[in-house]
Amino acid sequence: MVTEGFKPPPGRAWICETCGVQFAESESQPERCPICEDFRQYVGLDGQRWTRLADMRLAHKNDIGQIAPGILSIHTQPKFAIGQRALVVKARGFNVLWDCVTLIDDATVAVVREFGGISAVAISHPHYYSTMVEWSAAFGGVPVYIH
Repeated sequence: MVTEGFKPPPGRAWICETCGVQFAESESQPERCPICEDFRQYVGLDGQRWTRLADMRLAHKNDIGQIAPGILSIHTQPKFAIGQRALVVKARGFNVLWDCVTLIDDATVAVVREFGGISAVAISHPHYYSTMVEWSAAFGGVPVYIH
C-alpha cells in the first residue's frame, strides 16, 4: 500500500498510550484501539488511555544516534507505548525511515534532515503505524509503504 500527500492532523488526533498509534482527529477520545484489542497486545489495568502529540512533546524527547555507518536509530525517552524504535537508513540518493516512533518534533526533523532527510517511510507492522502521516508530511508528503 502506498499513501502519498498526507497532511498532518491539526492537533486534535488522539494517540493510544499503550501502542502509540495515532487515530483520526476527533473532539472525543476513541472508544477503543483496534491494535490493543488484538489478543497479542494488552490494555493496562487503568483501561485504555489516550494522549495527543502536543502533550507528548512536553513530556518526551527522542534520543537519536548513529548506530552504524548510514543508519540512525530513534528512540523516545522516557519510554512511550511499547518502546518502539525507528531507523533512518541511508542509501545512494534515497533514505528510508524504517518504522516510526510516535513522537515527531522539530528537533528530530532537523537531525533527520541533516542526515539527508527521508524519501519514503516503510512500516513493518501495526505497532509502527504510530504517526506515519505526520512523518510523511514533515518530509514533503513522502510515500508510506505498509507491509
